[in-house]
Amino acid sequence: MFTEIHSGKGVAVLYRATKANAALAEWQPLHAFPAKEAAQAKTLIRSTDPGQAFFRVEHRAMEIHPDMVWVPPGQFQMGSPLEEAERYADEGPQQHRVLPVGFWVHKYEVTQEEYIDLMGSNPSFGYNSEAGELAANLPVDSVTWEEAKEYCRRLNERESKAGRVPPGYEYRLPTEAEWEYVARAGTGGAYSFGNSDQVDHLSEFGWWRENSGETPMPVGQLAPNPWGLYDIHGNVFEWCLDDYDAYEEGGFVAFSGADYKVIRGGSFYCPATILRSACRIEPQISDFRNWLTGLRVFLAPKR
Repeated sequence: MFTEIHSGKGVAVLYRATKANAALAEWQPLHAFPAKEAAQAKTLIRSTDPGQAFFRVEHRAMEIHPDMVWVPPGQFQMGSPLEEAERYADEGPQQHRVLPVGFWVHKYEVTQEEYIDLMGSNPSFGYNSEAGELAANLPVDSVTWEEAKEYCRRLNERESKAGRVPPGYEYRLPTEAEWEYVARAGTGGAYSFGNSDQVDHLSEFGWWRENSGETPMPVGQLAPNPWGLYDIHGNVFEWCLDDYDAYEEGGFVAFSGADYKVIRGGSFYCPATILRSACRIEPQISDFRNWLTGLRVFLAPKR
């Protein structure tokens, strides 16, 4: 078994059970990771009951899509510190967050071509004759939260039938914490490439008001963040699963009284401050079709 896991091929799955008898045990998948990343796949095991627990690792000969980047478990400070330039009040107080298991995230935002392939239609405002041959590689936009979730559901169904989804995982939108974790990619500054005083470098990493011509651009044209994710700053906002709410009881929120969902990352139309890793000031009503909003898919534990 361990020879297979360290061979570098396939996916390993960690299971947990409360009975030692293999015939009677109900093994629940906890964690999945590429076999080649076994050394980075340490996970925090939390006890949920006072009884004993048993674990086993299973090797599966499956290959995840090559554009899906595996992210190891870890922890980070979510939100922005008080001294961060041009921060908004809803980014605090900072929260220590632990991501106990790894997951995969697509290196690109979902394109119009990919969206049409699964959904049979294209809602994008950015889909027009001027875009020409580039339209297929433009990020899909004007997608509602429900449509984004339906896209993930169909993708999960297709990949599950092909045997490319690990047990206990699913294609879905990210939680807000998952999104910021991968956007920061181990960094602690305003952007994944540095602090606000390095904003002159933003155009190397993201499409925003100053370099986009106020139009969406083909995915993957600029430099990625440290974990290999493109357009995590700018191009289009990306939907998250979460309701938009304060980080603590009684904390500040910019909007309330409707079904607001979190969108992150900023867009081609935004000023630099909206593209910061912690920025969450632009929540969106779930059924609204915003021409600045698209999505990025995660392959993560089921919710």
